[in-house]
Amino acid sequence: MVYEIDAICVGSVLWDVIGRTDKPISRGDDVGGYIKRIPGGVAFNIAQNLINLELNPCLLGFLGNDSEGDELFSYCQNEGINADYIYRSDNFRTDNYVAIEDHGGVVAAIADAHSLEAVGYEILKPLKNEHFNGHIKSSKVPLIVDGNLKPALLKHLSSDHFYEKFDVKVVPASPGKASRLAPFLNKEKFTLYLNLVEAQNLCGIQFSDTAIAANELISHGVGKVIITNGQDKVSMASSSSGVLSVKPPRIKVKRLTGAGDAFLAAHIKAEMLNYDPEQCLEFAVEKSAKYISE
Repeated sequence: MVYEIDAICVGSVLWDVIGRTDKPISRGDDVGGYIKRIPGGVAFNIAQNLINLELNPCLLGFLGNDSEGDELFSYCQNEGINADYIYRSDNFRTDNYVAIEDHGGVVAAIADAHSLEAVGYEILKPLKNEHFNGHIKSSKVPLIVDGNLKPALLKHLSSDHFYEKFDVKVVPASPGKASRLAPFLNKEKFTLYLNLVEAQNLCGIQFSDTAIAANELISHGVGKVIITNGQDKVSMASSSSGVLSVKPPRIKVKRLTGAGDAFLAAHIKAEMLNYDPEQCLEFAVEKSAKYISE
């Protein structure tokens, strides 16, 4: 697949197995519901949302040379996602993710991204490839990095000045992996996208709302941060703009997994359209609300 690349998504490409019920679930419960298997992973979900917004993303991640990997690769091609530079190997299998959701949201989830962690730096090699760079559309293309990468690789990304040529945006894969983003806390050139729980885990502080959390992260030296909290207000802070907040609309939630990825993709699109900071937040909130209500 050959075309110009206007966003690069680095991280997990895997299969999501999602079980959902409208009933409340407690530990040990066995309830009726629906189970589906769909392509997923933070990097993949963001790329798919960028496609829906008429952008041309490229995925950098890992797929095994197994039937699951072949199926995912074909799916990416059919969706228009450039997967030509995904690292593939016979030595590891394609990763998986399992989540249980009830009427209140995600009850529990397990991400098996061990293969992605094992291959490490291999997935980043295309960024220094002349042929790959020939397809990059702009000099400051967004480089979206998900927290499923192993800690050593995230530290490398935060400290190597080579990556400053990109508009680096970092998102934790889950609250449990938020602490992996610690190397980015004092990096002015990067943007962090977090939910409130992830912000708390990263800072080791309890916050009463997103605005307070965003302000705290800026005080650590983060260049820009956007923090969501379900259907409560979304806040953005930077050293230049201060703190801005937007309240999402009240809607009937039909799905939750991937909502943050939809938000991030929409925010990137708005920035590419040169919207002002508040308009970027409003656009992202609108698109993510539509995503979880469909």
